[in-house]
Amino acid sequence: MEAGYTIDVGYGTKAVPKWVAGEPQKSIWTGLKLSGKDQLDVSTYRCRRCGYLESYA
Repeated sequence: MEAGYTIDVGYGTKAVPKWVAGEPQKSIWTGLKLSGKDQLDVSTYRCRRCGYLESYA
């Protein structure tokens, strides 16, 4: 497993969450520094019986 974090890139619009590798680094202008980092779409699956969620990048 690789450490990373998810980001909400929508700002009021509908968008797929992204997963970014590594530790978050603060940016004065954009909140987080994301330049040069791989961003993967996050897919989530739900069990119809119990509601359990699993997310994958």
